[in-house]
Amino acid sequence: MRRIYILSEKNIAEYLLNQVNKSLPFRLLKITEVTEITKYTNASFVYRVHCITNQGKKTLFLKQSDGYTKRNRRIRVDPERVIIEGEKLKLLESLFGKGIVPLVLYVDLKNYILVMDDIQGKKKILIEEFDQHKVYPQLARKFGIFFGTLHGKTYNTPPVFNRSAWQKRIYRLWRNWILFGAKKILPDKTIRAFIRQSDRAKKSLIWGDPVNKNIFVNRQNFSVLDFDFAMYHDPALDNGVFLAHWVIKMLEGKKKIAIDCRNFIINFTKAYLKTTMTMGLSVQERDGIMKRTIVWTGVYMVSRTDGRSGSYYKKSPVWESQIRETGLALITKKKNNTADWFRKALTK
Repeated sequence: MRRIYILSEKNIAEYLLNQVNKSLPFRLLKITEVTEITKYTNASFVYRVHCITNQGKKTLFLKQSDGYTKRNRRIRVDPERVIIEGEKLKLLESLFGKGIVPLVLYVDLKNYILVMDDIQGKKKILIEEFDQHKVYPQLARKFGIFFGTLHGKTYNTPPVFNRSAWQKRIYRLWRNWILFGAKKILPDKTIRAFIRQSDRAKKSLIWGDPVNKNIFVNRQNFSVLDFDFAMYHDPALDNGVFLAHWVIKMLEGKKKIAIDCRNFIINFTKAYLKTTMTMGLSVQERDGIMKRTIVWTGVYMVSRTDGRSGSYYKKSPVWESQIRETGLALITKKKNNTADWFRKALTK
């Protein structure tokens, strides 16, 4: 693997002003501040750039990969992942228009760099809102339409970038990570049977990493980022990882929050099913997606308590135990109050 020159905070200003400026839809006049984003970024180098342009003040973001994960330099990944993410973002913008995903402003094919606009603005990051017990039930319908549109418009239609070497490895990497906890606890035949079912299902472009650290919200709307792990696969995986956050929050023990979470799940499901129906998915196809969503939700919940990254809930052992037990019940169909409710909410 050839050595890739990684930009630093000191030379980003020069890079933007000299190499990138002519390709931007505005004119950069001055870089006022450059900051590396370290919180919630694990694989690639990400920088926030405040600048003055001929259109006023703007914020840009640079993302770069050098072929290794930033957190663990022993783990190699394809640096082309950043370039392919740029292709994915352009496709997503064509599906949703501006304001939902970052706008790609420049792609450096030599140094594996993306320059993007600021998609967060004044929105708050959802993971931190969850910590404040804000779960945004009013956005459930919009999220359902978002995922329904993403899956429905790309259903059974493989994207061109699906043929790349990095894309061919994505699902295996992500699956091994997300299944780690369930494989430790459940019989191998149980896991293999479900994976075969998911692998044989009709595919769509899925986000792949729809976790609350990649979502920005306000009371009216949301925006999303990090499509590095977007892949062509079972749409149920997307739904399961996404909805697991609300199921987990339901179990925390706060009645009002649990009600809000239930309302979110119900309204998301209605909007998702209605959206995919308008895009031609049959009743059988939609039912299959929701049934597999239930299992993927459980798989992700178990991974949060007993995964490759350890447990996210060690400091709350009662909550941790409920998350694990509910997740396992969703996978195995064992009786469990929350799991039983979730199954009915998604399939009635």
